[in-house]
Amino acid sequence: MSETSGGTQISMTTAAPRPPRGTRRVLVCTPFAPRLDARHGGKATAQLLLRLAERNEIGLLALRTPSGERVDPAIAERCALVHEVVAPAAGSPLSRRLAWSVGLLRGLPPWAADCRSAEYEQALERLLDEWRPDLVEIHLQAMAQYVDAPARRGIPCVLVDYDPASTWADELRGVTGGPRRLVRRLEASVWRRYERATRPRFDAIVVFAERDVDAVRPTAGGAIVTRVPLAVDVPERPLDPVGSEPPTVVFVGSFGHPPNVDAALWLAGTIFPRVAALVPEARLELVGHAPGEELLALAGGAVSVHASVPDVTPHLDRAAVVVAPIRMGGSMRMKVLESLAAGKALVATPRAAEGVEGLAGEQLLVAEDADEMADALASLLLDPARRRSLAESARRWAESNLGWERGVAAFEDLYDTLRR
Repeated sequence: MSETSGGTQISMTTAAPRPPRGTRRVLVCTPFAPRLDARHGGKATAQLLLRLAERNEIGLLALRTPSGERVDPAIAERCALVHEVVAPAAGSPLSRRLAWSVGLLRGLPPWAADCRSAEYEQALERLLDEWRPDLVEIHLQAMAQYVDAPARRGIPCVLVDYDPASTWADELRGVTGGPRRLVRRLEASVWRRYERATRPRFDAIVVFAERDVDAVRPTAGGAIVTRVPLAVDVPERPLDPVGSEPPTVVFVGSFGHPPNVDAALWLAGTIFPRVAALVPEARLELVGHAPGEELLALAGGAVSVHASVPDVTPHLDRAAVVVAPIRMGGSMRMKVLESLAAGKALVATPRAAEGVEGLAGEQLLVAEDADEMADALASLLLDPARRRSLAESARRWAESNLGWERGVAAFEDLYDTLRR
């Protein structure tokens, strides 16, 4: 069914009756409509929900943009309830910046301001009273502003924080100069205040990397802080372990996320010119969702930028080497796990390889700085046999170690702990 409120469409889908499942009834709140074909880190949320809904009664309350796709049908079919709130259009860049400025004054970072919706809040209140979940699980810190509704009702609430924002906001201001540095300083300060105000309201906070445990715990209050290793679906068949000609380096990421923007600029501006000096025929592809003007301007010569492609698989298949030049933020990286699962040669920074750093040298190469990154990339571009060896070893490891079974069990154990 659907209804309209204040110009914002709200739609609800209830799945067909299913046999009785587990006794856990969990309402999951997301700032996007989870899709298995997502071009951003939300793909991890989609895969997790799909598996949780196999053995638990999952309700989904999703906030999506007017142009965004709806919840993946495979997820909607498994969930006991799906409720989508379509937020108003963002408006012009000027109006959006004005909304961000107002948000900063009210203690909301820009991403959290984008997720602010009176209609979403009303839908949450209604579902808490009518659907009566045992627990509420809120994904991403930007959505932590909605914790008050379940907290008032004494419903246990879990925050799933993929990449603690104040961490990368602090680091980003260090690589930004001029007036933007002052803006970044303000954003980082607001993120820290927002986290201190919201995190203690949760009963538990889930992160995906050890670094994030240390980043979250000081502002978590009495909340349980636990790490669940990120997982990924392993495709039935690996991709080409060597890639095609000309030898191409590929970086995949959602370019709405500042650490990915920083990585792409560092890769194209500093690392790849050194690679090209060693391997003149080399090419670089930046592939990702919503690249801004700064990234689009990088296109030219041996560098290409592919914006919001429907499927990154062809780019990964052709790649000689996949690179993850992340130097800020936390969490395990979906792009790293997907590369390993696909059976591709991979070069990553230590930050990008967190959680799989023990694979260095056998399943992936880890490089500390620009010179090491360039040398590692060039050496693999010049050595197809080495690329094949790394890629095939990565695939074997992924087949034995990746998958959501342990992650789902860890979430269910947490649910049971909070319900006691």
